[in-house]
Amino acid sequence: MYKFCKTEQSVQRQRELEQGFLNMLRRQAYDKITLTDLCCQLNIPRKSFYRYFPTKEDCLLALVDHTLSDCNDIALRGWDGSTALDEAVQLRFFSYWMEHRIFLDVIQENNFQHLLLDRTDAIVDRMKENREPGSFAREQVEYFVAHGLMSTVLRWHHFGFQSSPEEMAAVFGNLLASTN
Repeated sequence: MYKFCKTEQSVQRQRELEQGFLNMLRRQAYDKITLTDLCCQLNIPRKSFYRYFPTKEDCLLALVDHTLSDCNDIALRGWDGSTALDEAVQLRFFSYWMEHRIFLDVIQENNFQHLLLDRTDAIVDRMKENREPGSFAREQVEYFVAHGLMSTVLRWHHFGFQSSPEEMAAVFGNLLASTN
């Protein structure tokens, strides 16, 4: 498991390594990338890479986790989890993913959609902050909505973003309204 960096400088360096890895994944399949190639491309010694990640898989997981976390920070800002997702939140969510098309391209090209779905628990964890203890039914609904959102994003991306973020937010808003 990769380590969570504490200083601003180490967080920034870790993110730079993740972005370098993402850029490499745009040109080469994950299975074809070696740590030697990655370190050479990033112009760093292996020792520097290992300071942040034990394996290239951990670098990939950190990239996915940080992308989801950034999405949470951007899309869910101002939302405390105590009310339904409003249209502005949904619009920011779909806009975020359209802006991160390259990340989604890499995820799809390497068949890593499952990683994105597996790690969407971060979205639900944000919702848990305001849930009453013992609210099992609400937690299940939140997992359903979070995984439904990510599945929708993956499908939307797969078909080339044929709808705008505004249209996606409206469709998802109507779906959420009908479940209340």
